[in-house]
Amino acid sequence: MKTISSGLRCSGRLWQAMMNAGSRRGRIDSSKTVRTTTELGEIAVWMVIGLLSVSSLLGQGKKQSSSNPLLYSGNESGTFRIYFGGVEIGQEKFQIVESGSTVKASAETRLTIERENQKVSFLVRPLLEFNRFFEPASYEIGQESGPNKTRARVTFKAAMTDAVYESGRETDTRHISLQKDVLVLDDNVFHQYIILTKRYDFAKGGIQEFSAFVPQQFIAGGVSVSDKGLEAVQVSSQNLRLQHLLVDTGELQISLWLDDKHGLRKLAVPKSGVEVVRE
Repeated sequence: MKTISSGLRCSGRLWQAMMNAGSRRGRIDSSKTVRTTTELGEIAVWMVIGLLSVSSLLGQGKKQSSSNPLLYSGNESGTFRIYFGGVEIGQEKFQIVESGSTVKASAETRLTIERENQKVSFLVRPLLEFNRFFEPASYEIGQESGPNKTRARVTFKAAMTDAVYESGRETDTRHISLQKDVLVLDDNVFHQYIILTKRYDFAKGGIQEFSAFVPQQFIAGGVSVSDKGLEAVQVSSQNLRLQHLLVDTGELQISLWLDDKHGLRKLAVPKSGVEVVRE
């Protein structure tokens, strides 16, 4: 995970406390990834709840190898319970709605963490719009913590994607070239992994690669996904036999467990002690 301002360096210390001297962060080759340079101290609030940040660990130049891409279909809604170190710290209520050729994925996430022996609460609202070919059209995410409010708006275009970051009275506009079917995998937005699972071709199997974009960090890269087969997994108080997909960014590994209909039931990041369980 990188810092993008002096404010983020402060929040990085909080991340270290939360992770209890956890996993080592991967290094970024700035010649191969897009990095932010603008000093926006208030943007630090994005990083304060860095439970799952794949930005600094994304691979380079990966793209899906399938010549016949899958199409998104169906509606979903539900709630994920978010655990850190075995303790529940929040919930994400999400819905993914298909309407014609457009799909909208939205959520409301409430998190409470401990900072310097005090409870700090966050409200996060992401909204992703994409088509049935998994090509994103727009993305917005707002985050509130007390009086601090930040917002990011991304418009995906064929030639160049535009991103606008707002914090207080400050605005920062950035541009990046992305593949048209890039996966949006934002920090601490867990239902977006449902969309990732629908991109995986189970008939083909093996290791499948995708380009990915982390809007809050303004970082593009790649991830690989592989099917590890059926496993016995405990979900809440139930012992279930679920399909295991492993998401690999190069250093960080994220485990996804799916039911027999390929519905996401559990997500785990062993290095950070984070688990997300669907109700």
